[in-house]
Amino acid sequence: MNRSKQSWWLALLTLFPLSSRADVGSLGGVVMPALIVALVVWICLTLLVFVLSRRLTIFKRIAATVLFLIAPVLICAIIAFKWYAFGDFATDATEVTRESVSVGGAVFPAGSQAHYKQQGGFFGWRAERTLLDVQSSSAVPLGDLYIYRLAIDGDHLQVAMIRGQTLDGWPCASGPYTLVERTPAGYVLEACWLESPREWNGQTVPAGTYVARVGEHEWAFSPTPKPSD
Repeated sequence: MNRSKQSWWLALLTLFPLSSRADVGSLGGVVMPALIVALVVWICLTLLVFVLSRRLTIFKRIAATVLFLIAPVLICAIIAFKWYAFGDFATDATEVTRESVSVGGAVFPAGSQAHYKQQGGFFGWRAERTLLDVQSSSAVPLGDLYIYRLAIDGDHLQVAMIRGQTLDGWPCASGPYTLVERTPAGYVLEACWLESPREWNGQTVPAGTYVARVGEHEWAFSPTPKPSD
């Protein structure tokens, strides 16, 4: 092999960092050389565009060359703009309601804080919105209950009670994390933390116990501590 060929091989080898066999199996050992080769190829193509556009004026040649050089960045920017502007992803939005909002049978007055999940539209304009939860600064009646916050949790409603209240005979504590279900007969308890003890089937269920319905007339008990409000 003559010296000219050797110099070409040495020049190509300098494009690749030295790596051990362990590095070859890693992601970085493959991605970095590929990026370097792609960059070198793109620069060569850019120089070729400059050479082939010699019939244009020098200003147009430079403009065309620069535009070709940054074309990948422009394409990525356009895709990112479309993704963000037209809402191909879901975002959360919180707003103060101007009118009353009816959720799960409770009517929250104007001035309540509503939390939405929105998707689509143009920069959020005319986006499809799904109400996640709503909160009021004052008590809101929900059947026989008085709450200040309501969130939709699948088939159930998660409510924050303004004070401790009794549901289905269970003295539930105030604050969030009480689950109820809306039925034709009214709202029935699904789960809550007890504010005070209660006798059940010959045993005393202490205050602070998490009570959850597991059947029409069956309940499960857990000493899980209540999260902070």
